[in-house]
Amino acid sequence: MRLLVPMLIALFALPAWASVPLPSDAMESQRVRSVVASMQSAIERDDPGAYMAQINPSDSVLITEHRAWFADLNVSPVNDLLIELDEAEPVVLNEDGSAIARLRITWQVPGEDEPRQYDLPARFEPIGSPGGQWHFAGRAWDIAMLETPGVRIYCDEAHAAIAELARERVPVLRDAIARDMGIDPSGGDLHEVVVKIYPRMRELQASIYPSYTAGISGWNEPGESIKILGRDEMEQDKLDPLLAHELGHAVSFEYGPVINFAPWWSLEGVAEVAAGLFRDSWDRKHRRIVKLAQSDNLRRWEQLADFKGEAVQHGMHVYLQGWSMIDFIDRIYGKEARNAWFTRLGHGDTLDQATHSAMGISFDQLDAQWRDELLAAQLEDTEE
Repeated sequence: MRLLVPMLIALFALPAWASVPLPSDAMESQRVRSVVASMQSAIERDDPGAYMAQINPSDSVLITEHRAWFADLNVSPVNDLLIELDEAEPVVLNEDGSAIARLRITWQVPGEDEPRQYDLPARFEPIGSPGGQWHFAGRAWDIAMLETPGVRIYCDEAHAAIAELARERVPVLRDAIARDMGIDPSGGDLHEVVVKIYPRMRELQASIYPSYTAGISGWNEPGESIKILGRDEMEQDKLDPLLAHELGHAVSFEYGPVINFAPWWSLEGVAEVAAGLFRDSWDRKHRRIVKLAQSDNLRRWEQLADFKGEAVQHGMHVYLQGWSMIDFIDRIYGKEARNAWFTRLGHGDTLDQATHSAMGISFDQLDAQWRDELLAAQLEDTEE
């Protein structure tokens, strides 16, 4: 694998670094400054239309990510958000007519003592002629792996080996998870998979929302890229479950137009089941949930439903209880019932409606069956 890395960089490196530094008064430098100033002005005026007008309109993934990013400024406001150019570094002109400039983003999360900050190399492109309107085209990645149909991988040089492994594994993982979820991977139903490997936790968090502060190794939302944190060493046994969890989310979005409004625990539960296809963890996870049931330390499902509500206080239960319930449905009612259940949730059914439709019982009855099995397992373990 290490012998392949220099070749991969040569084959897939973006033209961003075949570059010429520009003086500050160059036309292209002024265009870049204008885009950044317009982005900052839109933030200060709370004008989402003006902000989105600065984002590359041809990249639907980038558009979706920045629309969510801006919307969060009203949902979970931060203070003193500032996007500015690092004037210590010149704007650099690329052979393809685009430009690279270093952005500095600073903001204050309410309740934190110190402001947050990170720098990133950003790409800017002209719309039509260089003398006209320009737009922000996202982070300037060192490497883009684009030759696999339906898969795009972006990373810095430091994580080229991880990116190459991801390029090989994503189609394998995606297709297996799709089949498990009742979706034909060859039927044209799956959306393109875009993976971005971030070099730092702070940048990964801030690329999601400025207000996002929780530790995280991966992220995916409908229409967005799969974002993962690059590690110095990440072999297949570690990368597969991480990608599989996020691909579980990506495939689950195919269940219906409102699937992302399903209870948070159900979405994390099916993603954890997807990860379990590539991780030998069933016994360990089952013992943990049985111990929680034994100590009367389970949470009510409504406590685990809202990603931006009370559920954030019960993150471990969201993932573990969610996994356990989806696993229970798989084992007792079968994966066809589970997939039908999610399809109903994805089309707006309540938990009770979806459970009646897919399993012929109420959700309360399903919950009681699940709890009874955990308590029975606990009694059997105690007798041993």
